[in-house]
Amino acid sequence: MNVLKSILSSAAVLAGAVLACGSAQAAPDCVSVSQIERRIVERADASDDVDALRDFVWRTSITTRVNMIDVREKLDKWRAAVECHKQMAKAGGADATTDVAQR
Repeated sequence: MNVLKSILSSAAVLAGAVLACGSAQAAPDCVSVSQIERRIVERADASDDVDALRDFVWRTSITTRVNMIDVREKLDKWRAAVECHKQMAKAGGADATTDVAQR
């Protein structure tokens, strides 16, 4: 009888683990975005004025260590991550602001 209880409890634990992994994989994984990266994406999307974006990046580059080369190379990735966080927030997932990585 003890062997049967052990097998049943092991099977229940295994089934729970499989179900937990399956539901975790169903949610999309969003790349973390720092606050400055999020602000850069918002500035880039707000207007087509590259000079305003360049001025903002230049003013904040001393404290954030983000320059226009970083923006040029990573803006699309940051934009996709911000959009992913917005979609997760709309779908009732984690709040987009809680997943922001602070530098």
